[in-house]
Amino acid sequence: MVGVRRGGDVVHVVVAGDSGTGKTSLVHGAPRFLHCDGVPIKIIDTSSRTEDTDKVAEELQRADSVVLTYACDRSETLENLTTFWLPRLRKLEVKAPVIVAGCKLDLLDENQQVSLEQVMSPLMQQFCEIQACVECSSYKTFEVREVFFFAQKAALYPMAPLHDQESQTLTPRCVRALKRIFTLCDHDKDGALSNAELNAFQVRCFNAPLKPHEILDVKEVVKKNLSEGVNERGLTSTGFLFLHALFIEKGPLEATWTVLKKFGYNYDVKLAADLFPPLKLAPDQSVELTNEAVDFLETIFDEFDGDSDKVLQPHELEELFSSAPKSPWIENPYKDAVERNASGGLSLDAFLSEWALMTLLNPTFSVENLMYIGYPGDPSSAIRVTRRRHMDRRKQHSERNVLQCFIFGPMKAGKSALLNCCIGRPYSEAYNPATNEDRFAANVVDISTENKKYIVLREISEGGVTKLLANKESLGSCDIAVFVHDRSDSSWKTSSELLSKIAGHGEDTGFQVPCLTVAVNDDQDSFTMAIQETTMVSQYIGVEAPMPISVKLGDSNNIFHQIVTAAEHPHLNIPKTEGRKTCKQYHRLIDRSLMFVSVGVAVAFGLSVQGRMRQVKRQAL
Repeated sequence: MVGVRRGGDVVHVVVAGDSGTGKTSLVHGAPRFLHCDGVPIKIIDTSSRTEDTDKVAEELQRADSVVLTYACDRSETLENLTTFWLPRLRKLEVKAPVIVAGCKLDLLDENQQVSLEQVMSPLMQQFCEIQACVECSSYKTFEVREVFFFAQKAALYPMAPLHDQESQTLTPRCVRALKRIFTLCDHDKDGALSNAELNAFQVRCFNAPLKPHEILDVKEVVKKNLSEGVNERGLTSTGFLFLHALFIEKGPLEATWTVLKKFGYNYDVKLAADLFPPLKLAPDQSVELTNEAVDFLETIFDEFDGDSDKVLQPHELEELFSSAPKSPWIENPYKDAVERNASGGLSLDAFLSEWALMTLLNPTFSVENLMYIGYPGDPSSAIRVTRRRHMDRRKQHSERNVLQCFIFGPMKAGKSALLNCCIGRPYSEAYNPATNEDRFAANVVDISTENKKYIVLREISEGGVTKLLANKESLGSCDIAVFVHDRSDSSWKTSSELLSKIAGHGEDTGFQVPCLTVAVNDDQDSFTMAIQETTMVSQYIGVEAPMPISVKLGDSNNIFHQIVTAAEHPHLNIPKTEGRKTCKQYHRLIDRSLMFVSVGVAVAFGLSVQGRMRQVKRQAL
């Protein structure tokens, strides 16, 4: 597919071709002041010398539009377009539209003249980047202006992003954009544009109303070619798409581009980046949807729930995102992050959880997709920035509606099982080694009838811990950290070491977070000593005792409610740590004793004062 101009105040047109085909004469014959829709043009001639090959390549790659020349009186130069120049543009990955200019028309013998369409039709079919072909004569100043007019038009109103010349259909992205525009213009949501809605659309895009007979003419053209394009209520979505396909096929192409730009689209047929509010966040701030945005999503959920079963089935979700460039949830980290039913459908809670996750991880992307599916308000009204967590800790309460929980633990300790439990997936004995990419799970937790929170679990992989510890701001986005261990073995020791590292990192960087420990496989026989040790460690470091759950037996022990409650009180469950020097001395002391519980405590944490160390030692003995 041909690309589009990069933007800016000038259209750069690069002229290239074989030596002696009239490039320089064509450039010199161009009008001195050539503007299209107020945008000036800069024409760049290129050399045919071998030593300038690299320089020519650079110019072609920077071009907004390319004019390839051949000499009308030399057929081999036309053949070279097919064998050399057009393949070269593809090899250089030039994304600009191409205009083919047949120069020196005045030198062509009248007996040799062939229809331009007959000559160029096979070439344009083979190379869809060619937007137009013109025969011209610089000597007679014939059609020279038209060459550069087409070059500039092709850059300002490119065909390729809107229309696939091979299939002769609108591109998928163009179809999705026009669907969104139709939805925004269908104010009464009856699936058709009435005369009043058509007129409002016309005024918004072209600053001129349609006369009654003009509206009738438009409908008549659509109905004549597509019976389902018009119904008793007005112009349907199908008719709207047909009308624009007709504009693109018959011209003027700028009509459709004018419509797209009025509704915020750029040359990639995506909403322009400057539509979205710039965000400046401290590391310990997050972004959430506002009540206004949530209300809109609840309405759109009901609108697309065609069978009113309180679930958006996959085909209904596909239709909901049919006005976006693509569904945002078909790839990680969103693909398998929320609870789905057996057919892959989403309840309202799961639907809103997916949006909460997307807004947390990528606020701009979330707002962008809200706009794509028809959010009518100002983009800035869709999101809010939360209070800094150190202020939450000072006020001893978090007002956040979306709480992110980092899940740490050794391999096979049950991290993935905990995430699966959060989104209603059954327990599996199969072990799937984690990748280096963190995995997410999101769901709603009802704290009370009036207090609903979204919890986002983030499973930190083995490799992710090292990366996290190397980043000073890595704990800024964490509302609470949970350390998982398997109570059937000694994995709690590794989990405790992780707790020590993360707590120390939080203290060093100023991003301290509440910490909890969870014993995942409580259905298995537990070591009494391990229970005593983990409970004792928790008491000494100032966090709650390990919470036992059994994902195998489906007993979550209300774990997610407890996690959210702890996260809502960010001043509690902050582990007590000590300086590195004292910690090392303490570990050397414990290593010499190697006595029962004190061994477990030493692995987990150094305590804050020497008196407490002596107390731990006496208890161990």
